[in-house]
Amino acid sequence: MRLFKKLMMAVAAVPLFTACMDNSNTYSAIFGVSANGGSPVFANTGHAFATLGSFGSWHIEQNSGSDWCSLDMMRGAGNAYYSIPARFKLNTTDQYRVASFTARDDENPDDVYATITFRQYGTRIDGSLGSAALVTGITGDDGTEITIGYDTLCRPVDLEMRKNGTRLRQLAVTYAADDSSYFMNVVADNDRNNELTADCSFAYQPSQLVSSTDTVGYYEQSTWIVEGDAFNVEEHRPRGEVTAQALLFTKGSISQKGPDSLQTADSLRYLHRYTDGTSYREDLRLSYSQNSNRRQSVDVNQLLLGVEECNPYQLISLFRLARNSYVISEAEATDGKYTVATTLNGDGSVSTMTVTDKQGGTVTYTFTYDTTQP
Repeated sequence: MRLFKKLMMAVAAVPLFTACMDNSNTYSAIFGVSANGGSPVFANTGHAFATLGSFGSWHIEQNSGSDWCSLDMMRGAGNAYYSIPARFKLNTTDQYRVASFTARDDENPDDVYATITFRQYGTRIDGSLGSAALVTGITGDDGTEITIGYDTLCRPVDLEMRKNGTRLRQLAVTYAADDSSYFMNVVADNDRNNELTADCSFAYQPSQLVSSTDTVGYYEQSTWIVEGDAFNVEEHRPRGEVTAQALLFTKGSISQKGPDSLQTADSLRYLHRYTDGTSYREDLRLSYSQNSNRRQSVDVNQLLLGVEECNPYQLISLFRLARNSYVISEAEATDGKYTVATTLNGDGSVSTMTVTDKQGGTVTYTFTYDTTQP
């Protein structure tokens, strides 16, 4: 509990709930009531804050959600404004849920009260379902080796990608907060001593991560879309190296916007400009299987073009808006197509994924999971 300040103001100072009593010298009010600023929390959000002010002593009654949501403080004195930590359990139901509280004035509980409502998404901050299995390893029969670690809130904290024993990429992610802000720090390819940072909302979803040499994040497209949406996720590295994924959502694709909603882009344009000035490009029309891409912690579609072209930030969905909700089945270009076949575990998570490229070459990826979380 943090007691911000004593209130030295009249009842008229933006009260949300006020009741005047029969005695003209007596008044009561509960005001400034908020649950996480009015925003829902995610399936793996650990805590947030409820705020309230009161001129009289008060208490809180819990109406629902006691099995997953609690407040650190359930009563307090008057003439003060409070910020009260709220604690959440991981939401593994995959469903949106609500916890409700009522704050009441002790002397006038039936007339002076306010409702505090926390809402929790069924999906995590990375776009996976709250019950999704945590991928700890991916191996490919082409020599691919990927390892991933998580914290107790199912957030990725480290990632390493190798091919035939050679390290391609490495990330170490830190999530932090102070009294008013949330931060993400990523140490990328630590042999370069490269630390990218971003100011975030409580959801730890940055718009861009930036260091003195690198930038990773969302970029608007210059193309004007009449009906639909289009954006890029780009990574800019030293010596002119750039990778970009341009996703297009048109009227015929799924783009429902909400965190728990489904989305499938209908096309992907990919560019990798290398340090020597050469480029690799793909312009792909996408089709999808019925297999969910939200049943495991990683975005398996990022392996479509092989580990060398896999963006590590997107593999662990630090930029969740680019995560399609279903596993790609076919990606068609003018000069051929990629096809994807998957086998699933009993919980719907991907067990193996075989990608066949435009020349007929195949790579089979095998996924291993942490069986102790969530």
